[in-house]
Amino acid sequence: MKKLLIALFVFFQLALFGANDPLYEIRGSSPLLDANLTQFLDRWRNETTAPIAEGNYTNIYLHGDITKAKNIALTFDDSPDENNTDKVLDILKHYGVKASFFMIAAAMEENNITVAKRTFDEGHLVLNHSFTHPHFTALTSEQIIQELNTTSERIHKLTGKYPLLFRPPYGAINQEVVDTVNAQGYTTILWSLDSLDWGMQNKEAIITNIMTYVSPGDIILMHSSRSNHATVEALGEIIERLREQGYVFQRLDEMLSIKAYK
Repeated sequence: MKKLLIALFVFFQLALFGANDPLYEIRGSSPLLDANLTQFLDRWRNETTAPIAEGNYTNIYLHGDITKAKNIALTFDDSPDENNTDKVLDILKHYGVKASFFMIAAAMEENNITVAKRTFDEGHLVLNHSFTHPHFTALTSEQIIQELNTTSERIHKLTGKYPLLFRPPYGAINQEVVDTVNAQGYTTILWSLDSLDWGMQNKEAIITNIMTYVSPGDIILMHSSRSNHATVEALGEIIERLREQGYVFQRLDEMLSIKAYK
């Protein structure tokens, strides 16, 4: 009965997915998510993607080209963490996959400095995910600028590269945030497929979610912070199964044909 319910849930979600414009949607769902959380997530997705579709939010990427080869980008938020980030890096190295890491600058201290440097040295992108991980919609323009620039300056100090790609914590944006980020010369990167690893610590559920909704051009949201053990457990199988379907992994700058660094 449980398998039947999951199958019906997936069918229903795919029916909804087919009715939407894939250029302006964020996918990913699971029956393991709390109903209230699912409702909140759906509302946030609609409120975030509608202004992009309408042209009010500019210089924002949800996905790559959906009409060409089966290219996808793995992105990891909330690093560096000397435990799980290292494990993610080990898996990516084993499979020869390059990814993009949005890092929190306040975490770049002590052992995490080594992790941040390792990420860059192994050919992954080290990008801006703010200094303290606040909701940017609750900040003033001056505070947003401070969060952005102090983060990029710290990354530059560690890697020699000043990142121009930014992902807002929690995906929290509004017109003031978008305009301020753009004025500082950054490009905002969101995602088209949410692994939901932040909301459920279940390896099989994460794998099922990604394999159900993945499509060419996807920017896949994952996390490599210390609380995301299921991400580490699921990552190798996700890479293997996506490759079996012909998907090719790229860094964001490669897939989107944009500059990652100043």
